[in-house]
Amino acid sequence: MESSYSGRHPALVWAQSGLMGLSGPECGPPALASGRWVERLDGVVSDISDLFGKKLRTDAAGFLGERAALAGSGRRGAVSVGGACRMVSAADGVLAVSLARTSDVEAIPAWLEVGALGEGDIWAVVAAAVRDKPMAELLERAGWLGLAVGKAARPPSSPPSRFAAAGPAGPGRNLVLDLSSLWAGPLCASLLGGFGFQVLKLEAPGRPDGARYGSPVFYERLNRGKQDMVVDLGAGGGRRRFLDLCREAAVVVDSLRPRAWANWGVDRLEMAETAGLVWVSITGHGDNRAGFGDDAAVGGGLWLEDPAGGLPWFVADAAADPVAGLVACRAAAEALAAGRASLVEVAMSEAVSWARAGDDLSAPGAELYRRGDHWVVRADGEEQEVLALRARV
Repeated sequence: MESSYSGRHPALVWAQSGLMGLSGPECGPPALASGRWVERLDGVVSDISDLFGKKLRTDAAGFLGERAALAGSGRRGAVSVGGACRMVSAADGVLAVSLARTSDVEAIPAWLEVGALGEGDIWAVVAAAVRDKPMAELLERAGWLGLAVGKAARPPSSPPSRFAAAGPAGPGRNLVLDLSSLWAGPLCASLLGGFGFQVLKLEAPGRPDGARYGSPVFYERLNRGKQDMVVDLGAGGGRRRFLDLCREAAVVVDSLRPRAWANWGVDRLEMAETAGLVWVSITGHGDNRAGFGDDAAVGGGLWLEDPAGGLPWFVADAAADPVAGLVACRAAAEALAAGRASLVEVAMSEAVSWARAGDDLSAPGAELYRRGDHWVVRADGEEQEVLALRARV
């Protein structure tokens, strides 16, 4: 991906991306940072285009910023752009805690070993209870309860995806089974659909994709052109129907934790080999821990220090989701181009750590100033106006 770098100062790249406006305090200037990780993802976009022989009509920033652009969202500092994840201080560091589901809030007393929650501010309860507890204990207990929690650290770069070869792919197939939800998996499947694949979106009865309850415009953007089918994988008949579909499919995209498949008696690698398909599995962290786009991004090292010493700031909007979606699509394209059935595993936090590639996101030598109604970044004798967010075309 080195060839995707422009050679410009990373702060100028950041200002041009449109994502700068999503990072930093809610009141005040946007945060200076390095945009090298965005350029690395531009390389992923180029790879996808080359592998399918059809150019995508946007760069990485168009994917990274589209949800916030469509919703008109902005930066909120230590609170995620979407509002469901927040930075909190533990005894020995900082955690990003997501409370996106009703079940997450209900799990708080068990996680923090506190009494029943009252009518007050749930985040105040979390902040007070977490303050004196070690991160290792909090992360372990969160894992038991299915809570999505990320540690604000700078982990070393990880492989963006992991392949397990499963023999030759079945020829002449055009079906993608999309069992994923929210953003990363649906983006991957949507991109495949744009390259001519027929995408069948499979949802469990009574448990539709949670993105249906969010922005209708964004949901339509991710799922336009897909056919819908309800399949109960927890029932024998539904599972047999799904496995029959696998024998007709070129690609399966899922965002379930490995434990779910084990409970259903489905071996993904074995199925990829038997059916001759590419199975793309997207998880938060590559294991059975829950993960959403914001906490997984923080866990992959995508966060910014507050110069005033406050809690760290989130970078962009749930960035691990679109990062993982792009990485997963490239991995599927590579396997398809090689005619190779595979199990492809993409962990959102690891995809972020790879895109960041050891960069601490700092932008030394750059300055930010105001010119009329606009913010401008100056570095290396060049100026770049901080551009507004944009959605992909």
